[in-house]
Amino acid sequence: MLHARILTYLDTAVRAGSIRKAAARLGIAASSISRQIAELERELGSPLFEHLPGHLRLTAAGEILMAHVRQTLKEHDRALARIEDLKSPGSGQVRIATMNGPVGGFVPHAVMEFAGRFPQVRFTVQSMVAAELVATLKAGEADVGIGYNLPDDPRLTVVDSLEVRLGAVVDPHHPLARRAGVRLADCAVHPIVLADGSSAVRRLIHFAAARSRSELTPVIDTNSIELIKRSLIDGETVTFLSPADVVEETAAGRLVYLPLTDASVDSQTLSIVQREGAVLNFAVTLFIEQARRRLADLMP
Repeated sequence: MLHARILTYLDTAVRAGSIRKAAARLGIAASSISRQIAELERELGSPLFEHLPGHLRLTAAGEILMAHVRQTLKEHDRALARIEDLKSPGSGQVRIATMNGPVGGFVPHAVMEFAGRFPQVRFTVQSMVAAELVATLKAGEADVGIGYNLPDDPRLTVVDSLEVRLGAVVDPHHPLARRAGVRLADCAVHPIVLADGSSAVRRLIHFAAARSRSELTPVIDTNSIELIKRSLIDGETVTFLSPADVVEETAAGRLVYLPLTDASVDSQTLSIVQREGAVLNFAVTLFIEQARRRLADLMP
């Protein structure tokens, strides 16, 4: 595969010191190795070996080629190992730093899907504000960060990102549930539950309401995404979240996401990030690729 046979013949011949010894080690006919080497020499237009009594010695061209051969064989072995890892990434650990919104929707959805495929992989998931998320990644205390409106930092690499627009989220039996979209003014006449001031959602909604002259007075302020969702089951309450925060509930029909049509409502950027130059175990690499696919699924 990928010319591995001739590369292995060359490497073994050099290490063994002769074609006859290489053939014995590989369990093949010496003529097979000689024929492959001769074909390669014809292709390159240069001899690779000096045939001295009792042993082989590399020519200058052979020395150059062997440096390439050995590096190629190493990369070949690594590729095979990674392909094997695709079947089972081992008992690695994936450490995720995230925020209150994604930890209540997008992140557990991605984690549980991955855990179903690779139950031996262990996850650590911590929820924090954006500045803490960045600091945790830079300190090497997490492998991947998933959050909204993360600050730019040269020590972080954005793996993928998606612009998501806030919407009203309601119970399927709510009076607004059958609309294609709503305004903040439509929501203001219903009981409101809002994420508290530590969240990006609260700041976006506060500024949008001020610009659209809508007065939103929450009956509950909380930093718990689960409490926010549970408060909607009365069929009267409204909250504001992104599609990623309620991906599982909307897919199951337990909640309804309604786009906010006010021009004053800014979108959020949901990003998957990692530390610049971080060496990630294969389980983390696989999880990041899966998270990117799930992020793409959120696109309209």
